[in-house]
Amino acid sequence: MRKRLPSTAASELREILDYFGKCPECGYPARASTTLRDTRTVFASCDRPCGWTGVVPLTTMTEHRRRAEVHD
Repeated sequence: MRKRLPSTAASELREILDYFGKCPECGYPARASTTLRDTRTVFASCDRPCGWTGVVPLTTMTEHRRRAEVHD
């Protein structure tokens, strides 16, 4: 099932450069981004023309820690 990305201004989206998830429909690598307002929600889309988009868990090659946890 395809889900639509939220309608946000392009300046509010931030691409996740070290995202390594795959499209659940065709298996090709996917791209991911998050909004500046809600960095916990990750939106992904297929790099191929199958057109899949959806909300996904963050899958990266490096560990991400929230800024508050780093400073504690």
